[in-house]
Amino acid sequence: ATTPVREAQRMRGEFLTRWRKRSSQLSPRGAGPCHVDLLDEMLRDLGIRGADALLHHLRTGCPMSGVVGYEEIYSPGPPGEPEITEEELLRRQPDVLARSTQAIRAESPANKEAIWSSVRKELEAGFVVELRNPPANAVYLRRFMVRQVKSDEPVPRVKERACDDGRMALINKAVRMATPVKLDTADVYAEVARRVAHRATTRDPGAAFKSMGLDHKEAYRQLRARNDRLCRCVVAEDPSTGRVRFFRMERLSFGEAAAVVHYNAFAKVLARVVRRGLKLPLCQYYDDFASPCPAGDDTALTDVLELLQGILHTSFNEDKTSEGHSVGVAISAPRREGLVHMLKGVLARDSLSPGEAASLAGKLGFATSALFGRVGRVPLQPVFRRSNASTTFAGFKLGGDLEEALGWWVRTLAEDEQCFRRTVPLNPIQPGEGTRYVLLTDACLFGLGAMMATITDGDVVAIEYFSHPVPQEGAGLQIHHLEFVAVTVAFALWFRDKDDFTVSVWVDNDVVLGSLVQGRTRARELRAAVHLFWERLARSRGDAWFERVPGADNIADLPSRLLHAWAGIPIRGVLPKWREVDQRSNSGSALGPAAD
Repeated sequence: ATTPVREAQRMRGEFLTRWRKRSSQLSPRGAGPCHVDLLDEMLRDLGIRGADALLHHLRTGCPMSGVVGYEEIYSPGPPGEPEITEEELLRRQPDVLARSTQAIRAESPANKEAIWSSVRKELEAGFVVELRNPPANAVYLRRFMVRQVKSDEPVPRVKERACDDGRMALINKAVRMATPVKLDTADVYAEVARRVAHRATTRDPGAAFKSMGLDHKEAYRQLRARNDRLCRCVVAEDPSTGRVRFFRMERLSFGEAAAVVHYNAFAKVLARVVRRGLKLPLCQYYDDFASPCPAGDDTALTDVLELLQGILHTSFNEDKTSEGHSVGVAISAPRREGLVHMLKGVLARDSLSPGEAASLAGKLGFATSALFGRVGRVPLQPVFRRSNASTTFAGFKLGGDLEEALGWWVRTLAEDEQCFRRTVPLNPIQPGEGTRYVLLTDACLFGLGAMMATITDGDVVAIEYFSHPVPQEGAGLQIHHLEFVAVTVAFALWFRDKDDFTVSVWVDNDVVLGSLVQGRTRARELRAAVHLFWERLARSRGDAWFERVPGADNIADLPSRLLHAWAGIPIRGVLPKWREVDQRSNSGSALGPAAD
């Protein structure tokens, strides 16, 4: 974040030159998704551990059944075995083939042409191999077309993609994920970009940033799959003859559960190589890669492509590489309508099984990345708890927390579409550009307090504070509850009537900081307050950044302890180059309606 651009370019150039030379000396072996031996050396040289299992699968093929996971790359999940064994999977394949053939015959002529076209393209690329007679260990994957509305593009379009039905084939029941896949969502990327920009502007107030994006070409198809124990066969009809034909799938397939963890583990390792080797904070979400970088760095994008494509021999869509000054994500109207319909159905029947909850949590989890900040994280928690339920109870009734959470999602998803378009600017407000605020809050067992500075065009124009005793009804609250109350009162007092504001919030309590940053909390009594805080912040389009200040340096300690004599003390050090200020206003204890 703080390295000068030319120095960063020089360091990247030295790294690329060394590995370009090594790449020319080491010939790749086999047909892996990249130069696997070189990747192996690079990981060891960079000190990146835990990829041995992945490297083995890249060389020999990825298993598509059994227990699959990468505990060194992702955190371990709950133990367990697949729902069905491979033997049971193969025993049920005659019935799978009959149902798949029936479904294929029922496809429209247009769909049959599209499916056949996708198979022929993969046949030419070597991704599938035709079989005259499927072997005894064949698993039959019905191919169908899915249509995705790309509403995040300037001109919305419908994209067609071939998908293989791993659910109908039952192969998804024959695999157990030992590790959950954790992706760098838009929310994660926003935090990375903000943190980088925040640290850089601390040293250089004029620093500016841009975003660069890359798209992995034929993502799942880059990795080979194992076909020794199970021969995965794509089933499709030749429209010219009406005959059903079979093709052994050599690569990972869209629609198979195991493909998700194999591909994302590979993509995450590539992102780690870029972060460690090129010192760029590259984030990965499936086959999309993005990183903030200094606005004046004109070689960052080409350096990343040189490393991943030129040296490691992975494939990227160069026509989809891009640079810009913001990153955005949106929830399309059809997707919102589909989620509302699904949620209303769950509420109407007053029942949600763990399997349905897991699927719903995934869909709503993506929706939270498009919502502003952390809105929706608290209402997601009851859905996740139901998805992990290990006991069976009558009808999987919803219950109070879950019913309330689903009701909030229905109301929110039905609101204006603008709520579901989120753009994260990479260039924060700089000195001399508009107004921003710095807020410090604190609490003790008998008092609440906060201080706020208003900064306009780079100058501190006002410092305000409030100081208020803890009401009698709050006498039994723990200190982290009171610290959170201090934050919410400060926002009610100073930001209730503001829109599109930018504020840095400093607190000295780790529980409160974690709750604010994550938008959720394990403390049951704080959940509703955390959720309400983020929802109100979202509706005002406010932009808040949260940091920890050591207790000894927190000048909000003074008003929280009801000490007013500090008013004449010079204030320094809260912001870089923050000059002494003579203008002070005093809210005292007269909070009025804000106290409610």
